[in-house]
Amino acid sequence: MKKVISILVVLQVVFLILGYGVGTFLGTADHAEKISSSNNEDSHGSATVSDNHSGDSADHNGEADKKPIVVKLGQMLIPVYKPRSVSYVVINLGISVDNLDTAEHYNIGENGVRLRDAIFASLKKTADGRAMRGAVIDTENISKSITEGVQQKFAGINDVLFLDFYKKDIARS
Repeated sequence: MKKVISILVVLQVVFLILGYGVGTFLGTADHAEKISSSNNEDSHGSATVSDNHSGDSADHNGEADKKPIVVKLGQMLIPVYKPRSVSYVVINLGISVDNLDTAEHYNIGENGVRLRDAIFASLKKTADGRAMRGAVIDTENISKSITEGVQQKFAGINDVLFLDFYKKDIARS
């Protein structure tokens, strides 16, 4: 009986190590992606993503063909407290910048965290107000107000994007 238990424990440790190794090997991703700017795109990341990072667009028409670069900042969970329920808003954040140098600057850990903290503080203030308490949340208006606040503190940011935006209401018991 002790042999079976020890074998099960050893197998769990081995599979844990293998899973971690495979996850670190497969988990590397490029965080700076270009999006195509078109007239029918909204400011919340519904544009198509292209993997072209070679800078070929500068060869065609110079500044006219320059496309913004989206830097993914990660996911945030914002609780919005209401009298009879709590709404949890899950947001995948991104910012749009003009050049790769600025994108690389915000991909550095401490710079990205400072930016995320500023955005989180703005979102928390918005959650305490009326903008996130209704049945429908105006994400475009929230994005514009957060962009204005962030642009004052951080250089090179064109827009704060909500790449994904989910809301779930949970009743209080």
